[in-house]
Amino acid sequence: MSEIKAEGIIKNYGNLVALKNVDLEIDKGEIVVIVGPSGSGKTTLLNILGLIDKPSEGKIYIDGKYLGNLSEKELAKIRNRKFGFIFQFFYLIPELTVIENIFLPLWIKEKKFNTRFILEAEKYLSIFGILNKKNSYPSELSGGEMQKVAICRSLICNPKIIFADEPTGNIDSLSALHFFKFMENLNKEKQITFVIATHNEKFLQFATKVVYLNEGKIEKIEKRR
Repeated sequence: MSEIKAEGIIKNYGNLVALKNVDLEIDKGEIVVIVGPSGSGKTTLLNILGLIDKPSEGKIYIDGKYLGNLSEKELAKIRNRKFGFIFQFFYLIPELTVIENIFLPLWIKEKKFNTRFILEAEKYLSIFGILNKKNSYPSELSGGEMQKVAICRSLICNPKIIFADEPTGNIDSLSALHFFKFMENLNKEKQITFVIATHNEKFLQFATKVVYLNEGKIEKIEKRR
């Protein structure tokens, strides 16, 4: 049984058709890399698979369960308990410090604050070399630092699936290497599934499946190792 299944997905924005009859299955423990030119629909597909956006037509299944009849509250619960997200534009909360931004999803998940949230957040900050920024606000960070915070936040709840939109787009090569190694270790040790939309060809060496998207259509799906 697929962990995620998209069936006949169409997404319209007014007269613009962003996705055209997309079918895709993702199994547990895969690293799926979605590639294609700008405007091909990569981010739109990622958002629909991650239950952030809804298709105009078609069906999404998670662990074999059809989600079309669920309320937004029920979808949010699935996102919080099962998914992690690394967004291209970070979406950090400006009023919260770095460490608060990171442990916030864990607080929402557990519904009650615990001091271990701070220790968990500090662990990831140390890995990415920005522990000294834990009490800073997003406005005080560089683009690369904000991307690192977004990566830490995506990992804090030990998600089953991580969705990433250009996760290494704003970080230096050393930090990108940290992310690649971290991704590979999480995938091997915990069978965490990754779904990544990117222009960075270095992700292809880690992929189990490459989805080639163009003008809203899947041109080819290439299975690897």
